Amino acid sequence: GEGGGGEGEGGEGGDGSLEDGSYSAQLIHAAWEAIEADAFFCFTALMSEVRDHFCSNLDHTALGITARIERFAGLLAAKDPPLAAALDNIRVAPTFYAFRWISLLMTQELDLPDVLRLWDSLLADERRFDFLLYFCVAMVLCIREELLEHGDFSYSVKALQHYESRVPLHTLLERAHALYAADHPQLYAPPAAPPPRPPPPPDRMSSNGAAYL
Repeated sequence: GEGGGGEGEGGEGGDGSLEDGSYSAQLIHAAWEAIEADAFFCFTALMSEVRDHFCSNLDHTALGITARIERFAGLLAAKDPPLAAALDNIRVAPTFYAFRWISLLMTQELDLPDVLRLWDSLLADERRFDFLLYFCVAMVLCIREELLEHGDFSYSVKALQHYESRVPLHTLLERAHALYAADHPQLYAPPAAPPPRPPPPPDRMSSNGAAYL
């Protein structure tokens, strides 16, 4: 009888464990459903900011992808005129490589862990995707010597279209941030010191230690 009771108690404990496991499974399922909804919300918010890149009617307006590529080309020419001129001389237009870089936010050029790290910087940028253009320029500048050494159309296009892991991500980010800080130093200024705290109220005690009424 005692043995049976022990089994019963153990059985109750077993049932409780099963119930706990079932409840945990329900929580995990609910969490996954929430993650899916949150991910879709974030994706929708992101696409609302870059949708103009995919509207053919806006391609040749100030909002379209062509204008973004022209800004990139101007930025590259400003940061490294000889390199920009050399690429222009061999007819390597920015549209051959920067179109995909900008429109797909580097998702085709980098491994997923590097994409997530880059997107941290993009989404933290208060000017939003302006940093992306500087990152694109940094990618070109970081293989500058390679491009100038070969000076060939087919080699340069292949190097830029299949960038892969030519340069570590941390090197690209450091270069991009240096370029960005040079043009937007206010974004990298240290935060202002907080105002000094007001002095505490005077002690409401008399010189002989008696409290004022």
